[in-house]
Amino acid sequence: MAPTRVEHRLIIVRIDNATIFVVGDTTLDAIQPMLEKEFGKWKAEGNKGTKQIAQASMPEKGQAIIIDRPGAQQSLILAAHLAPPTGADNNIAIETMNLTLGGAFTARVNMNLREDKSWSYGAYTFLQDARGQRPFMVYAPVQTDKTGPSLLELKKELNAYIGEKPPTADELERARLDQVRSLPGQFETANAVLSSLLSSKRFDRQYAYPESLVDKYNDLSLEDLSKAAEEVLHPEKLTWIIIGDAEKIIADVEAADLGSVSVKSMNAL
Repeated sequence: MAPTRVEHRLIIVRIDNATIFVVGDTTLDAIQPMLEKEFGKWKAEGNKGTKQIAQASMPEKGQAIIIDRPGAQQSLILAAHLAPPTGADNNIAIETMNLTLGGAFTARVNMNLREDKSWSYGAYTFLQDARGQRPFMVYAPVQTDKTGPSLLELKKELNAYIGEKPPTADELERARLDQVRSLPGQFETANAVLSSLLSSKRFDRQYAYPESLVDKYNDLSLEDLSKAAEEVLHPEKLTWIIIGDAEKIIADVEAADLGSVSVKSMNAL
């Protein structure tokens, strides 16, 4: 006799912790009776929990971890440390700062490693969204024999941005125009509008937040970008992960002075 298959499903729904979003050719008067019919009898049971978002501290010093891939023709460089939440008051300045540093094709990092040196098909910096602290990341796949020089160039770009080579008026204007001119295309579909509403809810913003963006971008100053860089960029505390042929690159990684260097096998991951 074949064993009896028993399927268990647990669905937890809390109406007292829900927000219903509706986007389309309708009105609240038209949609509310439908929502009441479907959800009006829901009752909350017990006490709802509260999400705890912890605050983590950054390491005092950076480090480099080589993931050994013998015979690799290129090295994939990744580096990261913590950055302020997406909901930070100066998020527009933070995002624009990153756009000029490494968030766009014409940003410093890519223009250096790809356009000037031809060591990479593309090198960038980026920030992921999060309600709490989020990662600031550096990404650069490079030729194996240019791993060390690429690390030095990345360090140079990061340190220069908060040092002797702060953002320029031309960089700010290019980033500002890029952001402002791309806004209309970001809200062409119902799904895009819904995504904007969900984002505003997630990061405690007004639902009309997109309507304020043009003024926010136009009001940015070079001082705003420099302050954002000082807050976000800590090159000396980055954790670097380099995936490549350890035998060929370890000497150059150690010479780049990124912090302690360790090597791990791909098979051990």
